[in-house]
Amino acid sequence: MAPAPTRGAARALRCGAVGLSTGLLAVLAHAGGGGHLPSLPHLLVFALAIGWTCLPLTDRQLGFGELLSLVGVVQVAAHVFLVVLSHQPRELVPAPAMLLGHALATAIVVVALAGFEQAVFRLAAAVAAVLPRRLSPPLAVAPLRIPIAAHPPQPLAEVLRRRTVPRRGPPLS
Repeated sequence: MAPAPTRGAARALRCGAVGLSTGLLAVLAHAGGGGHLPSLPHLLVFALAIGWTCLPLTDRQLGFGELLSLVGVVQVAAHVFLVVLSHQPRELVPAPAMLLGHALATAIVVVALAGFEQAVFRLAAAVAAVLPRRLSPPLAVAPLRIPIAAHPPQPLAEVLRRRTVPRRGPPLS
């Protein structure tokens, strides 16, 4: 069976890459725009939440538009999360420098993740091309069982005729 980046460890790796890259660059963009840096546990919880949230999306290869919308939503969520952590509600509307930082972080992450997605799927295709394939069906280990009806089905007219008109023949004496 060919390895698929939409299952198993490869899928977890893809989710981790999305979570870490998006979360870390969102925090760096937020700090670069004049925001406050969160503590490391908060940062790790946020990155894990992003990775866990993207798990349903990684059942197929993500395109550029899907990555752009995912990372854009994460950037907005990161900004709100960091403002709430810093207890500064007046910073909810970002300053122009912070807005520019989040936009640049979004562009960097989307380009990096699009390249990563293509590389992972190309690598999986190359590995699948090298792996041996089963060209014949597996050998039978038991006789083939075919269900056969005990009595062939009879039309309703035949059943009624046999019940209403008995067979005639010589006496049994």
